[in-house]
Amino acid sequence: MSHIPIHRTSLGRRAVLGAIGGTSAALLLPNASAQAATSSPSVTPDATAVDQDRAFFGVWDAAAGAWSATGRLNYAAAPTLAPVEAAVKAGDYAAAGQRLAEHFAKRAARTTLPYLYNGTFRPGLVPLFIDHIWTLGTGEIYQDIVTVGAQDSVVDADVTDAVTRSFATGDLVFFLMARYKEPSTAVFHSRSAGSGAPVLEVTRADGTTVSFSPTADTYIKAGPDASRNFGSDPDLQVRDEGTGAFTDETRKAYLAFRVEGITEAPKSAVLKLTGRNATTSEAKKVIVFQSVETFNETARTWANTVQNTFSWQGDPGGFTWKGPAGSDPEYSYQLPRCYFAGPMADAYRTGGDESIAAGLADLLTDFIRDADGYNTAYGAGAFPRSLDTANRVLNIVYAYEILRTSPSLTAAASTAILRTLEKSGQYLAVATHPTPNWMQAQKQALAEIAIHFPEFTSSADWLKNAGDFLTNQLSQALYPDGGYTEASDGYAAGVAGTFVGLVNYFAANGHELSGTKDLGRLARFLADQNYPGGWGPGYGDSGSADRRNLFKTLAGALDDEELRYVATDGDKGAVPDHDSVLYPDTHVAVLRSGWRPDASYLRFNADRGAHAHPDELAVNLYAHGRQLLPNMGAFTYSNDPRSNWLRMTTESHTTVEIDGRAQRPDSAAKFDLFATNKVFDVVRAWSDATPGVRHTRSVLFVRPGMWIVSDRLDPADTASHTYRQNWHLLPDAHPAVDATTKATATAFPQGANLLIAPAHPAKLTAEIRDGYYSPAFYNITNTKYVTYTQQVSGPAVFDTLLLPAPVGSKPRATVEHLPVAGAAAGAASALEITFDEDHSATYCIAHAESRGALRFGRYGFDGALAHLGRDRQRQMWLLHGGTRLTYTDCTLVSSPVPMSDVAVVLDQKARTVAITGSGLTARTDHDTAIRIHAPWTRTVTVNGRQVPFARRGDAVLAAAVS
Repeated sequence: MSHIPIHRTSLGRRAVLGAIGGTSAALLLPNASAQAATSSPSVTPDATAVDQDRAFFGVWDAAAGAWSATGRLNYAAAPTLAPVEAAVKAGDYAAAGQRLAEHFAKRAARTTLPYLYNGTFRPGLVPLFIDHIWTLGTGEIYQDIVTVGAQDSVVDADVTDAVTRSFATGDLVFFLMARYKEPSTAVFHSRSAGSGAPVLEVTRADGTTVSFSPTADTYIKAGPDASRNFGSDPDLQVRDEGTGAFTDETRKAYLAFRVEGITEAPKSAVLKLTGRNATTSEAKKVIVFQSVETFNETARTWANTVQNTFSWQGDPGGFTWKGPAGSDPEYSYQLPRCYFAGPMADAYRTGGDESIAAGLADLLTDFIRDADGYNTAYGAGAFPRSLDTANRVLNIVYAYEILRTSPSLTAAASTAILRTLEKSGQYLAVATHPTPNWMQAQKQALAEIAIHFPEFTSSADWLKNAGDFLTNQLSQALYPDGGYTEASDGYAAGVAGTFVGLVNYFAANGHELSGTKDLGRLARFLADQNYPGGWGPGYGDSGSADRRNLFKTLAGALDDEELRYVATDGDKGAVPDHDSVLYPDTHVAVLRSGWRPDASYLRFNADRGAHAHPDELAVNLYAHGRQLLPNMGAFTYSNDPRSNWLRMTTESHTTVEIDGRAQRPDSAAKFDLFATNKVFDVVRAWSDATPGVRHTRSVLFVRPGMWIVSDRLDPADTASHTYRQNWHLLPDAHPAVDATTKATATAFPQGANLLIAPAHPAKLTAEIRDGYYSPAFYNITNTKYVTYTQQVSGPAVFDTLLLPAPVGSKPRATVEHLPVAGAAAGAASALEITFDEDHSATYCIAHAESRGALRFGRYGFDGALAHLGRDRQRQMWLLHGGTRLTYTDCTLVSSPVPMSDVAVVLDQKARTVAITGSGLTARTDHDTAIRIHAPWTRTVTVNGRQVPFARRGDAVLAAAVS
């Protein structure tokens, strides 16, 4: 298993530097080999010593005047370590620990790396941390605590944070759990009760108030009732007691609201509940969380609910630092990373509350005591795996730098923390792992131990170890074209963010880290993948997150003006020197009209590697400021059916699913065509990821914002196959399928919309199906997607128009199939597209190598692709391959040699001809120039520059393929 996306948090502020839904990441696929600290063959454990202080401080043989056992401290590193050494030589380890704590308390402050945090922190969580109440991930967000007494009363929970976060989507879910472990039940009126039902009261920004009733509520109960649904009960029950994470009596309540009419962040929001302590006369406290997961009132049970918050409050055995039974497996990996340490340290530094410092020290030493007893290599310094160790190091070093001056940090606790960090250094110096992000995280942590604690004997060696690895690691983690080898947006961004942070951290502490050339290559790759407007595309095990702060940091570290342009949405810096791009080794193409937020964008992939999904030849679309065909996310690394659907099925991606099977992304695949110019792009790739059927997908991008996607499926046998072409949409897309044309139109309440128009409606079954969308880890909602199905033997073809429309307009077009002469059945296809009575286009694509001219409608062309647009004033001929385009008996374009990508735009009213394409040169000689039928021409441009031209009959000659 692997680590979920994290928030990288710096002093006093929280900044998203990567991955899944606002995250910086280092993950491993669950089916990959996670190298645990308990079994790493490359790690040799430290000799076990009964007295860990002796192993840490060393043992002095007074008689011999020499060390009989060398410790892990370099007493010559600072004069203030001399009293430590003296105490050790006297055999007084308690005094040595006291002197060592004094040394660090008086040491000058040092810059640390930012701490890591994997949730949504709110100050009210600090007391919960101290009481071992833990939440995994960002799916459950603390809001408030309410108190009920023996009699029914209305209690108010401040949920302004939740409403502010979610008013735009309109869906709000809350859950209630007991604050303390005690044998009493809080009972609240449900929406099924006769009176006192829950109410969400929102005060708008203008001061007016609106109230909402629940759309659903229920509670869940463990034990024998784990599969029982309580959705129709008049009560919502909350209880927790006993030891461990839960008992058979544990109950949690859930409430859902649909919020409408809130157009901006509210002044305030209150969840009003009517309830009592139904067991005793004592006051009972209940915690209110927001949940970002919707639920079905009549189906939710303990057994089918993904829970990420559990309590060990009051358990005399304390938290074991292992996940509870039935929890997400990530619980066992995330909690030992001590994500609480940074926020608690900041809270202590801000307010000076020694109870927070004492609580933090107790949590850290509790972890060390438990993990030292689990018989792992290097004890708590290596539990449970190398990645968890690496993340924990950053958090503990950050916290220790603040705690070291606190009177609440005892000498014994200080020694335990330092001893564990030193053991982590030993471990991370030799631990290995096959995935780049794990290794980077390990060496980052090793570097911080070495830089922050030169008092450790091995620190100089560790710094060289980490620096040498990090300098060379990026080049090994990138393909020759600069793409990142793990197929995840979040992980690529996380690695870049970590590396640039290390460059700055080394410099702040008087060291230098090389490797910025490869960092620049990775940064450019990330910029090319990024949506217009700053957000990452969220492919693979990731979510879509705002990357602009990362690009600002990268631009500063690399002094790169093009990255600065990307970081600022074009307000500063220099425009990148390209739009569309192909990464042939990474197997990714991006077609974009520009870099401003309103640009159009399509990503087309056949990438593979760690964190890849079975999504070969999938496309994702962004236009007019909105994701129109998004990646659907990952949700969790658990065995939850929704996670498995998102991560492990081809059905959940915008590609063609064959016979209901998931693709095998280790199969052969290749981009075999890519051409781009300022008028159009064309790209083609094939994949054998479904054994027995080759899928070839071609995409034509007509700038500034129209695409035609052509799929051909070639089976190796003559059996019947089921092909499902899936188009995935955001939850508020509200898609509708036209019964006649089978075209799908979205109906977002606001903003841009999309038309998906197939060319062969009679051959297709169109269906709107239920799916899931997970914009960030532990965040999921239901959504709809569209499937076009063919069940045929032999080759199958899908041709689809994708037409976005900006705010205030609807995309309109009809698509008709045209017969094609000159090609075998299924070897080519053609379409007639009508946008309105004045605007239409004809499209033809050869799915196989053409041996002669294809005839479609009144046109003929001997190349691979032609798109021929026209309106009242202009014509536009987009050609790839071939030498001759005709219309009935008239030759429109002819070239002595095949054309790679040539666009001809003719404006008869203005008497201009604009010729655009790669590899074109201005030339008018009869033997080499392209001939264009335009007898009325007065002006010709080639790639935007006016050039002289010659006439030959009705043709003009101005450019040639070089």
